[in-house]
Amino acid sequence: MNSSAAIPRVLLADDQEDVLQALRLLLKGEGFSITTAQSPVEVLAAVKERDFDVALIDLNYSRDTTSGVEGLDLLAQLRKSDPSLPVLVMTAWGSVDGAVEALQRGARDYITKPWDNERLLLTLRTQIELSQALRQRARLEQENERLRAGASDAPILIGNSAAMRPVLEVIERVGPSDASVLVTGEHGTGKEVVARALHAASLRRERPLVTVNAGGLSDGVFESELFGHVKGAFTDAKTARVGSFELAHEGTLFLDELANMPLAQQAKVLRVLQTGELHRLGSSRTVMVDVRLITATNADLAKEVTEGRFREDLLYRVNTVEIALPPLRDRREDIEALAAHFLNGVIRRYRREVAGFRSAAITALRNHPWPGNVRELQHVIERAVLMSRGEWIEAEDLGLREVGPEGSAENELPLEELERRAIKRALQRTKGNVSLAADHLGLSRSALYRRLERHALATDGSDAERNE
Repeated sequence: MNSSAAIPRVLLADDQEDVLQALRLLLKGEGFSITTAQSPVEVLAAVKERDFDVALIDLNYSRDTTSGVEGLDLLAQLRKSDPSLPVLVMTAWGSVDGAVEALQRGARDYITKPWDNERLLLTLRTQIELSQALRQRARLEQENERLRAGASDAPILIGNSAAMRPVLEVIERVGPSDASVLVTGEHGTGKEVVARALHAASLRRERPLVTVNAGGLSDGVFESELFGHVKGAFTDAKTARVGSFELAHEGTLFLDELANMPLAQQAKVLRVLQTGELHRLGSSRTVMVDVRLITATNADLAKEVTEGRFREDLLYRVNTVEIALPPLRDRREDIEALAAHFLNGVIRRYRREVAGFRSAAITALRNHPWPGNVRELQHVIERAVLMSRGEWIEAEDLGLREVGPEGSAENELPLEELERRAIKRALQRTKGNVSLAADHLGLSRSALYRRLERHALATDGSDAERNE
């Protein structure tokens, strides 16, 4: 999600140029993007060309000046072409009856001429905020439906191995409940996929699943992203915005990279989880939210609590149930099925004709240590499809390096060392490109930089020199 709200788009319609000019000056000064029209024909042409957050239309045009018939006809056509577009009508004091009829036909509100600037701006902002929130929710619901229908080539939960059976059993048991779930595991093991599976199995599956990378948010945007803000709450707050908690109302909120959440913000999240109440930044009005929380981390949260980086009371709140995802090296029986799934998705995306894998390629996939887990496998399959010259993917198409003594004993290494090696390899593969390496590892750039500092690594993957 963007850290700042999009510029609101307003369609103004009136047959009087001086009215349009006055409204244009007022609204542009408040940070709105303005499109004007002087007839119903121009209005309908404008809504075909682009989307608007709100339309403010006059009830009277050239055909007559008092009945409001043209405006009511235009309202009906706008409602038919885009039922989600909020339409406000303008009318003179003597024609309030026409405005009331417009409300009965679907207009959201009416403005009287001459208008009061403050009331006009308040009405517009209210309708724009509602419009943007509803459209965002509609997009999220469409995406959820697309994922449920299998139209996405994103990873799905595939696993018949013994290591994955406990995971699938817990999802089946707790999915229908509203219990908070903490998903743990190394980078790239599929924690977001588990969150989607839990949401799809819940009674909230028809409502939004909102995903937030809690570790990728700085203190400056954290509250705005999660709780929303009102116009003027801070310097760049030109318009109000709805936060992730509100967008996830009656649905599921997935907070990824939980351990990297700023300590100063953890108490605020805890309060919302305990009370179901929040305040948008800059507002004293209480907003009630009902969300199911799913969180994920690759860190040892108990250790983070001991070292003072994570609140113990928040840990108790988020881990009613914990799901520990195994690394791919511990579920090698699933590698072939996962590879076939990713292959089908890449073939569809790039429209390539690939029949499958040669036996040598399958052997190479099974023997690789997979420090980047399932996400690394997905990237390897995508590269193999792009690099293959024939109908079948050969072992060399995979681009897997030979595993030396360092990799042969990886199963016995602690998680911290495994993470360090995975980061080194990602940086080496991307020639030091931090953005690409972060993408391969499923991290934000800021989260990767924090790990580079912790592991004393330079951006080329080598050990960084520390000057005392």
